[in-house]
Amino acid sequence: MRIGLVGPANGDRQVLREALEFVLGDVDVDQAIYLGDDEETVDAVLEAWREELFEGREPEGAFLDRAVELACEGSAEALEGLLTAEETARRLGRVRKMPPPPARAVEMLADRIFLAVHDKSVLDEEDIANSSLIVYGQSAEAQLKRFGPRYFLTPGPLSEDRVAVLELESDGKVSIALYEISGVPVWREKMARRTSKLNVAR
Repeated sequence: MRIGLVGPANGDRQVLREALEFVLGDVDVDQAIYLGDDEETVDAVLEAWREELFEGREPEGAFLDRAVELACEGSAEALEGLLTAEETARRLGRVRKMPPPPARAVEMLADRIFLAVHDKSVLDEEDIANSSLIVYGQSAEAQLKRFGPRYFLTPGPLSEDRVAVLELESDGKVSIALYEISGVPVWREKMARRTSKLNVAR
């Protein structure tokens, strides 16, 4: 299980497209969470990407219509290209956006609960107490900080050309990695295992 974390694009559609291409394609995440509050930017990027894939036709009918055309008179290369476009379109469905504030997105990764918000200032003590990982978008730079059993993570704005990836590894641990959107790894850390509370009888 992999989750990509993409910071605010602040209206820059090109860098958002590059970041999504990396996490959806190269990393092959199961979800890509956009941490910005400019919903119109990510909507515009996804809409333009789908139009590009299906040459301006409606995605619902474009695949079958084009498949019939290629089956009758197209080349094997063209048919392979169509299948690739369809797979990419399915991956675009993995992109998630932040709910409007003060709502927050709640996700599970194994036995870990993590909250995702654009601005972490909307969180209260109960939110933080019930979470293992707090992910947020509004920040000047990428950061990972640990306070006791809890982690606070932001990939920073996309102007810094970086994204984060959470991964559930085979040993049951959750790793947190930061990448440049070109694919170069910056750092990687495993979250400490959760420990049970010890109640002492008196």
